[in-house]
Amino acid sequence: MGQHSGRATSDHDQTRPRLDASQRQESRGLRVGIAGNLVGAMSGIAMYLHSNSDALLLDGLYTAVLAGSGLVALQVSRAALAPRSRAYPFGASGQEPLYTVFQSLVMIGMVGYAAVTASGKVITSLSGGAVAVVQTGGLNWYFSAMVLLNLLLWWQYRLSWHRCGRLSAMLEASARSSLFDAGVSAGTGLALLGAPRLLGTPLAGLAPIADALIVLVLSALFLPGPLRELRQAVAESAGMSVEAVLLERCRASLAERFRRERCTLVELAMIRLGRTHTVVAYVDPELPLSGAAFDRLRQQLEGWMQELVPGPALCEVIATVAHPYGSGATGDVSEPG
Repeated sequence: MGQHSGRATSDHDQTRPRLDASQRQESRGLRVGIAGNLVGAMSGIAMYLHSNSDALLLDGLYTAVLAGSGLVALQVSRAALAPRSRAYPFGASGQEPLYTVFQSLVMIGMVGYAAVTASGKVITSLSGGAVAVVQTGGLNWYFSAMVLLNLLLWWQYRLSWHRCGRLSAMLEASARSSLFDAGVSAGTGLALLGAPRLLGTPLAGLAPIADALIVLVLSALFLPGPLRELRQAVAESAGMSVEAVLLERCRASLAERFRRERCTLVELAMIRLGRTHTVVAYVDPELPLSGAAFDRLRQQLEGWMQELVPGPALCEVIATVAHPYGSGATGDVSEPG
């Protein structure tokens, strides 16, 4: 009984058409999103120059980062779905969490800088200093157009996500971002256009710093997303196991299927990098198996995993009697020690 790690090309030939169609649909959706985000970014920066509103500058720069990272995402998407090779023996799906780390750090730095700048303006105003006045002329049309644009982007991202089999985490995340941006644009517009109405009321002191306060609110809304994505991407890059619930569900299903093949499933190891799951099944065969038999087991495992998890799965079957984690194999798999 030995390990056979050969890769049969027939399995890739069977899955390649579906993955290529999914990739084309994802690339098309991302390209449309890039174009829409570029329009939104240029409009936001142009309106900042017209109105002197830091809130519009933050929104424009945030959208510009989304457009720029979308260009990177196109390359990452192609690499992530490429088959294994000598250069990337376990596939190039590890580029997806690296892309997410880069994007999240840029977002966090930009939003953090905007929050610090806005805080300085609030302090200046409260200390009696002068703060630049925001020009609200034409902002009603701008915010209406941005809400409509983001809703259209959300619709096309969702449509592309459904058409590619709901496999693309990037399309799903982009859809959420577009819907979020639509709400942010609507809220920012109402706040900026409503700020002059505070004059002559007990809240008149807030009117000069309304723009800075909106930036602080936007920063509080923007930051949780990149922080959450950064934490998840770092965990994936570090090789953390998948969620305990998913692992147990897959283990229970595969144990029964391997039993029908006269093999005992000793352990199932699963990690996720981007959209790709890497799966290693440690089995104890009842009878000696040839290399061809292990090839067949691995191909069966790849087919089974297509039923259990979304997206592609890179699978290996290793013959063993001893548990791969030694005597401490019963510990919690949901969090690292």
